Amino acid sequence: MNSPSLKIKSRILFLIVVMIIITVFSGFAMVWMQQQISRTAQRSQQVESEMAEIGRRLSHVNEKIAMMHQPIVLQSKVANTLRPSLENQIVWVRERETLNGRNYATILPYSTTSQDLALLEKLRQF
Repeated sequence: MNSPSLKIKSRILFLIVVMIIITVFSGFAMVWMQQQISRTAQRSQQVESEMAEIGRRLSHVNEKIAMMHQPIVLQSKVANTLRPSLENQIVWVRERETLNGRNYATILPYSTTSQDLALLEKLRQF
């Protein structure tokens, strides 16, 4: 009779130890999950603040672009250089064939136009 009761006691002891181990690991898992949730919340808050800053910068740039494209500003930039076209005036535009299609103006930054235009501008001043 000692043998079955010893077996039952060892099984009960084993089950108690397993339950304690599961409880301890569950507690550690819950603490780890809470830390992960906290880290994720902090990271999302950082990303949201970065997005808000980028949004503010973007609206500032959009405001500058809108200001530069107002008709009054554009008019002031070309003041005394534009005139109405004449009735029988013909305007010739040189067409350039490129890989991207046809170009009607120089599209490279800091490129200079032909000297003919500068010469005409000087003659106009005299």
